[in-house]
Amino acid sequence: LEADAKGGRKKMAAGQSNTRLMRPMHRLAAAATCLLLLPSTTQAARCLDWSVLGADGSHSSRVPLKMNDRKVCGMAGSQGLETCTAEGSCALGGEVKDIGFVDENKCVNDHSAETLSFVGTVDPDCNTRWRFLTYDVWPIGSVIISGKTENGHNFGVCRCPKDEDKEVFDIGKLYLSGPNMGACVCPQSEGKDKIMIGEYEYLQADEGKGHLFDDVASNSNTDVAMADEELMPAVKQLISRHLTSEDKEMLENITNTPVSTLEKELMEQPPHFLRKILSHERYVPHPTLNNMGLHLLRCILAERVADDRRRKRGYHLHPDYESFMQNGILVKNFTELSDQDIRGIMAMVSGLDMEELPPLKWVDRPVKHIAGDAQYEMHMDTFHAAYKIWIYQNETTEDQGPLNFVRGSHRNTKGKLGWLYRVSIPPATHVLREPSVRLNEDETLLGFNRREVMTTPAQSFVIADTSAFHARGLAEPGTIRNAMRIEGPYDGGLPRKNPFFE
Repeated sequence: LEADAKGGRKKMAAGQSNTRLMRPMHRLAAAATCLLLLPSTTQAARCLDWSVLGADGSHSSRVPLKMNDRKVCGMAGSQGLETCTAEGSCALGGEVKDIGFVDENKCVNDHSAETLSFVGTVDPDCNTRWRFLTYDVWPIGSVIISGKTENGHNFGVCRCPKDEDKEVFDIGKLYLSGPNMGACVCPQSEGKDKIMIGEYEYLQADEGKGHLFDDVASNSNTDVAMADEELMPAVKQLISRHLTSEDKEMLENITNTPVSTLEKELMEQPPHFLRKILSHERYVPHPTLNNMGLHLLRCILAERVADDRRRKRGYHLHPDYESFMQNGILVKNFTELSDQDIRGIMAMVSGLDMEELPPLKWVDRPVKHIAGDAQYEMHMDTFHAAYKIWIYQNETTEDQGPLNFVRGSHRNTKGKLGWLYRVSIPPATHVLREPSVRLNEDETLLGFNRREVMTTPAQSFVIADTSAFHARGLAEPGTIRNAMRIEGPYDGGLPRKNPFFE
């Protein structure tokens, strides 16, 4: 795999903004993001593996992973080769502590060097590629977990541009946990690191069929902790408890299939498929069930469960409840909110218990505008509610490219579900390739008002459900818009529970 180094994008300046919150009780912390992670599955190991090889990279049908025409290698650290099999294949992520380039019989980077242990190899049948990442893009699709640092932080493989023309790259670790979570960290000379929170590329892989591996969102409680024999009753109970007669009629009008027929077909599916249906997984492909409305059924059930979760906790009595339920977004004056007020809003919006909310610690997360940024396209993050938070200390103006948001589009109306049906029936190419579904129609044709450019006064607190249609506003390339995000592995927002269970 050789880098396509052309692109003409400008290098991001190192360091973070010096912006500070006006309220001292909210402590600043190191930048953090949240990613979609690949579990260490046999599928993932098939695409990228650390293998015990000579410097020539020979390994049957596999080919060496290359960057700058140099082979990428892994450093074993103090654990050596204990996790490798007799055939020379090592568990993906095994005991690799760092990464570098092959240099004769050593694996080196600008910080360290050790005797060559692991060489990265790629299965030629996989679609393995470098994917460019802009700023404030959460979640990210299909990061390959490639190792674990001495401090216990998982990482993927990324690369930082070494020159303005992006002809040469530094190898780096894309941190999946810890204080640099979401950043590409590339060793530099004199013991320094280049830390990039955007405008870098990371290694991504899929099966070569346009369908990314099953994602596991690190901020989600995605385990379906049920025995196989409990899955079928759970699906039946969700449908009977949460689906209204109006819901069933709407689904049948869109799909021309009665919900009872879809349910009957679901009951004939194997446990592993039912487990996927009950997970957070954005889209569950099937040759016939999505024609019958499977994806729409999951959307509506997730919405009904979220509604039920709020009402059971009495959050429908919150003074901002009606406004949020109607619009999917709240804009408040941050200086007028106490910590208790903020936590109350977070609980009401998400349906989480107070003890499930993250600490109120904020990180500086500037957005730098880039020509052709995919975030300029209107999209929805996932099929179920997902909540993100921004604090804008300064006024945001239209020329800064603020958030664009379609009010009310967080709800599964007939217009939205009709569009979702059109994009989710096979072959569903776009839904399979992209973690966030792009809106390819005018939102007004789906029954919504036109998108709103969310300019805000200084000291604005914004919380939104990003299952609604939203986008980054247009701005001149190089324009920087500053915002604060909540610290921790929460997509810059709130933890996501399994969308189908309490």
